[in-house]
Amino acid sequence: MEASGSASAPTHPDIELEPPEWQPRAIWVGARQLCGAAAFFFLAFVFAYFYLRSLDLDKDWKIGHNINPSLGLGVAIVVALVLSAALLRAASVRPELTVRAGLVSGVLLLTAVVLQVVAWTKLGFGPASGGYASVYVGWTIFYAVFALMSAYWIETQVATAWRRRRHGVAPTPADVLTDETLTRANLEACSFFWGFYVAIGVVTFVILYLV
Repeated sequence: MEASGSASAPTHPDIELEPPEWQPRAIWVGARQLCGAAAFFFLAFVFAYFYLRSLDLDKDWKIGHNINPSLGLGVAIVVALVLSAALLRAASVRPELTVRAGLVSGVLLLTAVVLQVVAWTKLGFGPASGGYASVYVGWTIFYAVFALMSAYWIETQVATAWRRRRHGVAPTPADVLTDETLTRANLEACSFFWGFYVAIGVVTFVILYLV
């Protein structure tokens, strides 16, 4: 029996490749979808916060004394995050700033995570100290973990830009779409997501520290 590809599974030469000009658009859409996923994930903590606070049937919203995180550290974390997002956005729109601004953005991101770890060590409560305490600990832990993932994403963008500058990569006209354009599209997607994620961090600060 002669082996041949079936009609429903065409062989490789018959597969029509995706047009290269679609790739930047796919990256753009993927970043926005990632923002939506992050928003829905942390929406669960927003719901838990207001639900437990409004219900509070057993008066266990805050159990014990000093169930309040350090406001000063909270402000420092938010300032570091906002500056990080602003610098990364500048890096995405001004190629000459990509390496320097991106690097400082990553350092500020890691600084915010370190400050959050310091804030945990200074808490006068644990996750079992009521509804507020459990929401605070869970929310900030997940936020810090995802921030570290974003730090890796930022680092790859900065490293790519630095490598191109160091080796003097000058793409030929045929390579412009697959090289320079995709590099800028990836950086824009990264900066957009990080800006959105920092906005979630600002909402986190307002709810956990000020509301």
